[in-house]
Amino acid sequence: MKNISTNNEPLELSINKQYYVIDSLYLTEIKNEFLKANILPKDIRIEVFPYTDTPFALYKPNESTFDINQIIKVDYDEVVLEDFSFFSTDTGLIVFIAEDILVEFLKDFNYEDLVDSENELINEKYWKQIVSKFKSADTALVLANSENDFDGSGTYKITAKSS
Repeated sequence: MKNISTNNEPLELSINKQYYVIDSLYLTEIKNEFLKANILPKDIRIEVFPYTDTPFALYKPNESTFDINQIIKVDYDEVVLEDFSFFSTDTGLIVFIAEDILVEFLKDFNYEDLVDSENELINEKYWKQIVSKFKSADTALVLANSENDFDGSGTYKITAKSS
């Protein structure tokens, strides 16, 4: 499984690992903070994103398959600040990154390279290159699709899988 979803393909995640679910553009902000001190801030949410209530979600799957329809668009007034299943996106291109590889991932990540493609919305060759040193279920890339709730910029909530 290539763990890229451009047309609502499911993702493969590791059970009981915690993931950051974040707009790919926002990763640049975290990387910039990391590069300043060569260490991640203790509280990324507050120190890197002081003006954004929902910069990323934290998600711990209890099943190995993640369906894109688990991402539900919400109105901002539905956000519960203490609930880290909410996230915002500007680009509609989000990344799932296992918490334990975030620093290593950031070292190679470049948003401009990810979206630099002559005839596609994302540069899959670049993505495959930067994730090749990780287990396939440690990272995933999702491009918004108008056929479901995750359709572009906005505020979203990651929900449990419906049976």
